[in-house]
Amino acid sequence: MSKKHIWKPFWSFHIQRTEQWLGEMAEKGFTLTHFQPKLSRFTFKDESSLQETFAVSFDRTRQHPLPKALEEDSWQVLTAQRKWAVYGNSKPKEDVKTSIVRDGLEARNGKIETCWWIYFLFLIFTMTVQAGILLPLYLSSGPIEVTRVESPMWIFTYIVFAVQIAVTLIGIYSLLTLKKEAKRLSEESSPSYTVQEAPDTPQAGSSERQTKYKFGWIYAPDKLVKWLEEKEQSGWHLIHVYTGGFKFQFERSDKQLYAYSAIFEGRADKSAHAFHREAGWERVYVSGMNWQQWSIWRKGYTEEEEKPAIYDDPESKKRAAMKVSRLYTLMFAPIVIIFSLNFFSFMLPAVLEQGYFSLSGIERFNTTVYPIAISMFLILILRAWAYYFRVRRSVKSV
Repeated sequence: MSKKHIWKPFWSFHIQRTEQWLGEMAEKGFTLTHFQPKLSRFTFKDESSLQETFAVSFDRTRQHPLPKALEEDSWQVLTAQRKWAVYGNSKPKEDVKTSIVRDGLEARNGKIETCWWIYFLFLIFTMTVQAGILLPLYLSSGPIEVTRVESPMWIFTYIVFAVQIAVTLIGIYSLLTLKKEAKRLSEESSPSYTVQEAPDTPQAGSSERQTKYKFGWIYAPDKLVKWLEEKEQSGWHLIHVYTGGFKFQFERSDKQLYAYSAIFEGRADKSAHAFHREAGWERVYVSGMNWQQWSIWRKGYTEEEEKPAIYDDPESKKRAAMKVSRLYTLMFAPIVIIFSLNFFSFMLPAVLEQGYFSLSGIERFNTTVYPIAISMFLILILRAWAYYFRVRRSVKSV
């Protein structure tokens, strides 16, 4: 009995396509016997398959349990390799009543997407720093001499450059593919919770409306929450948050009591959203980024009721605030440090020695822009930590 080995790169970024392809191979008379996830290699034998429907799962525990409900619906584990498993079902897809849980797969894709975003942010940051350092040399009025030393080691420079280009292209492909895959998996598992981007146009109607802007609220979400609650109490009901999360549309209504909550989740967590909905919270906004997702929730209450809160215990509130502070510190602190070293080590001494107006145009531009950039990023870090300390004080006062 002959075997057939097929190499399928990036198969894990197209799970549904892979499952469909496995079904097509079964129709052609091939049975899956083994697969190697890391090598992207699938092994089939030339034998009629008993399975018609396939599903791929990712389980960090490597246990790949099969609940009784799945067994009764004719699911079985065909092959499992470490964290990956392929399930098969002898019934056609339209007759299958249950489905394999995708939570582990979505979490895995979210981590990969986060890693690629970190790579590109680092790439953009290093290119910006290099441009800021080299531009004064390139645009200076004096002559610039560049000497190239012949050496066989240049081949390694070319190889590294080629590898970096290849990695960057793979990263772009991965981000675009994972974004589409996340949408497909979300629609598959919970279509009623799929995020629909609202159009950036005011809603039609005859009621009195107003639009307000709140920039940078992610560094002080508690102030946004307080502002939204005060708007509700003053008779302005939030009806729409535009894409981007900084433009808010309100409608004149009766004064109402609403508890608002702005949550930073890091990676998108659909199960948490479902839990909040079941607890009576309404989601009014969710950002489109899976690796740095913010969401805004609200819940109405009466004067006789206690004001509800998504985070009930003090430690949860502190951990959520600390998560925000640490994230933006890790993002912006390296920029502040490197820009400060460049400014105080090279630019400021040049200004003190030669005078500001004796510098070239690009050198004056850098000398002006660098302290502005340093101050801006430093203020963002301080705002995030001020938010954490406000939360900590409020927790202690309870």
